[in-house]
Amino acid sequence: MAVTLSGTSITFNDNSVQTSDTSDSGGFISMTSFAASGTYTAPTGTTRVFVKCTGGGGGSAGYLESGGAGGYTEKMITGLHSGWTVYVTVGGGGGGVGYYGGGGVGGTSSFGAYCSATGGTGANNHWTHTGGHSGGASGGDLNIAGGSGCGHGNHHGYAGLGKGGSSYWGMGRGQRHSSSDIMGNGAPGAGAPGGVTDSGGTGYSGNDGIVVVYAFR
Repeated sequence: MAVTLSGTSITFNDNSVQTSDTSDSGGFISMTSFAASGTYTAPTGTTRVFVKCTGGGGGSAGYLESGGAGGYTEKMITGLHSGWTVYVTVGGGGGGVGYYGGGGVGGTSSFGAYCSATGGTGANNHWTHTGGHSGGASGGDLNIAGGSGCGHGNHHGYAGLGKGGSSYWGMGRGQRHSSSDIMGNGAPGAGAPGGVTDSGGTGYSGNDGIVVVYAFR
């Protein structure tokens, strides 16, 4: 005889029956991701959520001077109920600028007042001809910085070597040799790649941050 499960009991091979509560009391319900700010509403049955926040990436300048990545935080929040709401803020990426200008700073992402992750700084915000610094985080059970951008580079025949800082989710966008064409979308919160070498062209915007919410019973 196979083991059988009902809403109120479990019947085993020897015909013994367990009649204690067999309902699912801790299972996963849903995942919700925010690429822009908005309100999170807990689905039916929610008692806790696990939140991940990443700030926006910093902007870049020319000659490989790239942006820093946004910080990262994660937090388990308990004691919740169906229909519970909280406002979610998603930080945008900082804007790109001309050669040796100060790239834009990425915006802060947060989950209400529970936890937040600041954006990465743009190139040249701290010292001239350097990459942006990483963002930080606070309030979470885990708070970590993102990756920093790289500094000035020259020669190498219009090379697209100036990678932006990597976020918790991965690396940023790539850049084609000599053409300055951006390849792919890159990871949320990553810093912007710097402009190609041998060119005084402008940089690019960092990637927007993200907030991901996992609901559990």
